[in-house]
Amino acid sequence: MKKLLLHGCLGAGLAWASLAMAQGMAAPADLPPSEAVERAISSSPQVRAAHAGMRSARAEHGALKAGEHEYGLSLTTQRRNVSGGPDHTEWGLAVERGLRLPGKARLDEQIGAQGVLAAVERIGDARHETARQLLGLWYAVRQARLEAVLWRKQADLYREQQRVVSTRVKRGDAARIDLLQADAALAQAGSQATAAAAREQAALAELKARFPELPPPDDSAAQPMVPEGDEAAWLAQTLEHNHELLMAQRTLEQARLQTRRAEANRMPDPTLGLHFANEQGGNEKIVGVSISIPLPGEARHSQSWLRLAQAEALAEMEAATRRRLAAEAAANWQRAAAGVESWQRLEEAAQALARHADLARRAMELGEIGLSETMLAQRTALEAQLAAGQARLAANEATARLMLDAHRLWPLGYGDELH
Repeated sequence: MKKLLLHGCLGAGLAWASLAMAQGMAAPADLPPSEAVERAISSSPQVRAAHAGMRSARAEHGALKAGEHEYGLSLTTQRRNVSGGPDHTEWGLAVERGLRLPGKARLDEQIGAQGVLAAVERIGDARHETARQLLGLWYAVRQARLEAVLWRKQADLYREQQRVVSTRVKRGDAARIDLLQADAALAQAGSQATAAAAREQAALAELKARFPELPPPDDSAAQPMVPEGDEAAWLAQTLEHNHELLMAQRTLEQARLQTRRAEANRMPDPTLGLHFANEQGGNEKIVGVSISIPLPGEARHSQSWLRLAQAEALAEMEAATRRRLAAEAAANWQRAAAGVESWQRLEEAAQALARHADLARRAMELGEIGLSETMLAQRTALEAQLAAGQARLAANEATARLMLDAHRLWPLGYGDELH
């Protein structure tokens, strides 16, 4: 185990050096408070179940160290009738115990130790997956709130325009069809605002149901930041700390040890016994030693092949897990790196279209352009604002996910001291 820990520390040190600049990288400012996140993660049923699995693994480790053999005690009594002689009451006592052959106890202890290490990684993986779910739900609420806020603003703007058009119609400065058009636009915007508010409440309800320890997100907007470091460094750091991959490696090593144990078990353990008998009314006292050895059959050979096949399957699953995680890490990096530039371009477009919509509104109030052109400009500006806001949140979420997977966002707890 010391070698495993040393190897993990050395690997973490190399990855830390490659990400020296990223250590000081600030997390997105629109995340929930770290204290609330820690309470939410620790209270998750998934994490509590993993802790129960740890207790189970420790108990199994103790059972493997103790071994499956136990002392057996047998007591017999009998009545001897002798023709022409006195009758005698006789009894016998025997104690037996199986003995593990040399090497089996060491393998059992190693199997149990690997089970404990796998349980440690399972806790880390449960915390990591819970944090991922929290992150996704948190930004889902922010996305829904952004849409609801923008549609409320659009409805308020259309309401003001409807008031202006209504006044102009009464003065005879505008056609009644313009008022009908303003009424329709206001009704449509109100409907969209109501639907967006409903989606916001649904997303918030899901967040509160899953993580009641979290406060609701506020309306603050955080500017995305370009991740520091390069893709290779983030990939190395992500794989170095990924609990799912480490759990697969621990499980694979345990399966390989179980294969060796099954091979060793093809030589059965002997059972040693000590017996004492009192016969002929105490005139005869017998003390003896017995040893019994099972004759190995085909079942032990098949068990060995079964364990070998299971280990081979787990080796392929470990390789598949590594590939999948590497692909996910690369995709996370690309989303985080490209998200900032995408947001900047959309933000520039949104600001330009907002200025254009404002000018169109003023021109309409002066009677220089019609209502249709004004509403089109405002609708286009709204869509641009929504796209820019969504890009901003997506960039922040991608950066947070990148930092989370590299263990640079929140402390994921239990298993971190091993890495």
